[in-house]
Amino acid sequence: MDKKQKLEYIWGAIKRAYPKRKLVFNDGSPDSQIMIIGEAPGVDEEIQGKPFVGRAGKLLNATLETLGWQRSDFYVSNIVKYRPTDEFGRNRTPTPEEIEKFRAAIEKEIEAVDPKIVVLLGKVAMSGLGVEGAMGENRGKVFDKFNRKVLITYHPAAILRNINWEANFRSDLSKIRELLDA
Repeated sequence: MDKKQKLEYIWGAIKRAYPKRKLVFNDGSPDSQIMIIGEAPGVDEEIQGKPFVGRAGKLLNATLETLGWQRSDFYVSNIVKYRPTDEFGRNRTPTPEEIEKFRAAIEKEIEAVDPKIVVLLGKVAMSGLGVEGAMGENRGKVFDKFNRKVLITYHPAAILRNINWEANFRSDLSKIRELLDA
């Protein structure tokens, strides 16, 4: 099976497991050497069917562009493939159970894309892929996991809530180029 077929197989399995959910799988190039993983889709992502297209996605794209990248240079996904909502229909953080349900799928997705670098955006993505500890202690660090480099930084939605973290976010993402060359 080639990369595209593997991803279609994973996507098909997720759709069969959650037939009544509006799902969001991925965006970008599966041939990219860089995979970006967030936590879960929001309402804009649910409507458009692509990850990171709302306000947080626009910030991510703008930050990547200031660093000389285009969104199409990346493969973009989330741990949880549907929008978690509270009793009022508002976005909420995925529960540990929801994250665990999708862990095998995201690991298979990483394996299928086979990037050189995985960028984890936020605490949910970080802990969802088994990185222990607080965001403050792991942000900006590079780990070896899944036989590849894993870079951890803030989720862009966190930057929208705390603009003081933007310089760190940009600095963390600027490490991508040097990791590719390593």
